Amino acid sequence: MRRRQALFYFPWLEFKRIALGVKHSAEVDITDNCNLKCRHCYHFFGRDEFSKKEESLEVWENRFRLLFESGVRFILLVGGEPALRIDVLMLAHRIFPFIFVITNGTKRIPSEFAHRLFVSIDGSREVNDHIRGKGVYDRVLKNYAGDDRVVINMVLAKENYTELEHVVRLSVDSGFTGVVCNIYTPRNDGYNPWDLGDGDRQAIIQELTRVKALYPRDLLVSETMIKWYSVADHRGHCYWGDEALHYGASFNPRRCFADNADCANCGCLAGAAQSPPMMIHQTRELRSILYEV
Repeated sequence: MRRRQALFYFPWLEFKRIALGVKHSAEVDITDNCNLKCRHCYHFFGRDEFSKKEESLEVWENRFRLLFESGVRFILLVGGEPALRIDVLMLAHRIFPFIFVITNGTKRIPSEFAHRLFVSIDGSREVNDHIRGKGVYDRVLKNYAGDDRVVINMVLAKENYTELEHVVRLSVDSGFTGVVCNIYTPRNDGYNPWDLGDGDRQAIIQELTRVKALYPRDLLVSETMIKWYSVADHRGHCYWGDEALHYGASFNPRRCFADNADCANCGCLAGAAQSPPMMIHQTRELRSILYEV
């Protein structure tokens, strides 16, 4: 099924979810391993051993088939770094019609994988490499410049939010489809390398609004999403957390991208974009995010 059908297919899947309880979206870590150790990432926090056992392709095929048979058609593949498992990505390509991947961009995903790639860049070369590692910025651009599968995925915090305009301009110059943003979400156990106060969130909202006015077609964050971000606490009414399925690399169910994310201080792009009422107000942005082949 082609990507351009997604916006029309989604209402039917929503009807099945409401009427029959069939969940159509899932988010899955396909590996616990990563080739970077970004300053703001809490995937490895508290772990001394970063080399984790990889499951076989047969195991992943069984898992994906179970998800498909249960009704899942939209799947977000994350990690760790999912590009370390190109075999699992290509397996998913043969099973699911709509696939999205969040990747650090340091390992190129083959062009045969014709799905949306959210590639992480968090600022200019100096700022991004301070956060993600020396040379990462240039490696990402070498791998993906001119690739319209790519939407830049930027995590905003007080130490880099003023870099947003640079990143949107980079997207334009590099031939990417656009830029989406998350606001840094801390853990609920006290680990918070990017502490955000109320004033910091408000400053980020103002910058999102300013850059959206300058680049309305390239910053793929709608005014409705910006309004959603302005409220930190979405507990009790989060479509993404409640109505999508979430699994770690061991296929253990969890609440969202992490069991210990602080939902009282949420800045999740999926939460801002995913619910049907939100989708009605941001069709143009979502049409750009959903990759068309």
